[in-house]
Amino acid sequence: MYNIPQFVSQPEQVARLQAALDSGRSQLLSSVKIKLTSFCNLRCQMCAYWKTKSEQSLSTDQWFDVLAQLADMGCRKVHFSGGEVFLRRDFLDLVEHGTALKLKINMTTNGTLLTDERLRRLIRARPNSISLSLDGPKAEIHDEIRGLPGSFKRTTRTLRKLKQLGERLGHRPKVRINSVLQRSNYKSVPQLVRLVSDLGAVELHPMPVDEKGERKHRLSMTQLEAYNQEIAPKVLEERKKAGFSTAPWMIYPFGRTAEELENSRKGNYSLGIYDQKPCLSPWMHLFIGWDGETYLCCMTNRRMDSLGNVARQSLEEIFNGPSMLAVRQRFIQLKMEKSCRRCDMVNTENQMLHQALEIFGSLPNG
Repeated sequence: MYNIPQFVSQPEQVARLQAALDSGRSQLLSSVKIKLTSFCNLRCQMCAYWKTKSEQSLSTDQWFDVLAQLADMGCRKVHFSGGEVFLRRDFLDLVEHGTALKLKINMTTNGTLLTDERLRRLIRARPNSISLSLDGPKAEIHDEIRGLPGSFKRTTRTLRKLKQLGERLGHRPKVRINSVLQRSNYKSVPQLVRLVSDLGAVELHPMPVDEKGERKHRLSMTQLEAYNQEIAPKVLEERKKAGFSTAPWMIYPFGRTAEELENSRKGNYSLGIYDQKPCLSPWMHLFIGWDGETYLCCMTNRRMDSLGNVARQSLEEIFNGPSMLAVRQRFIQLKMEKSCRRCDMVNTENQMLHQALEIFGSLPNG
């Protein structure tokens, strides 16, 4: 979702959301995530995208058309991700096309494939923000997780170059760091905050590892408690020094209460929020895969039936089509997708929206 603090400060927008909840139809699409490819050059231990052998992906012209439709629908933000986005030769063409349409283009990359030429072109395209994936403050930690020796060196080089070239070209991009928190790196978060701040990042987002079934990378209860008691206070100190956000979820991404930690132990990072209130993303957000199949969000990608394909249907037909209307009806009844329990990404935004709507008693009945 896009800029929810501003959204909830405007009564007319909140009224539009309430009307959309009542009718099931929405004209509030504000953000879209596009997973351009499932190919990746790394071999991350918590991910299977690098195992992709082949994929049917949309052409450059098809993506241009999608971006144009999004602009016409009033969408504000498009986030490109992969796999690794720079494995698409046309990636910078897509960034430039999106910014030309006045879309706020965000992107996630592992940062290992950016030559100086690509960096200059990327900076000149002026994306809204660039997110780099970094899982540790030193090579031994990061490279083990990412499965490629030398990846730490390449990614931190990209961080330095974005700062240096940005200053030289008169525009320093806003760079954020995504870090997947798991057993092998949770103790090093304070040092990572310090490193990325020194390298010019403006924020670090802690992302608890998404894992279902048997625990391989998730923290145990003992480790979760140790994180909160021993690591989180150091994280807070370093984040203050760096000027990063000190919002509770940035400091305590696994929650704070015994119940929240138990949910995190199971990998349910929504912390039980959706047992009582629905996620409102289906009224404001959409996810598009590399092959044009659409889903509610990245958590539901390939974990639910597709809502439609942008190669065969318009985005308007998909966003307010029968499949999406049925999903919204289920969400109102708290019959959400199983993967929703594992999502930590929009908890705060949903709480703000529910508060603004005074949602209790105002949601339509199923």
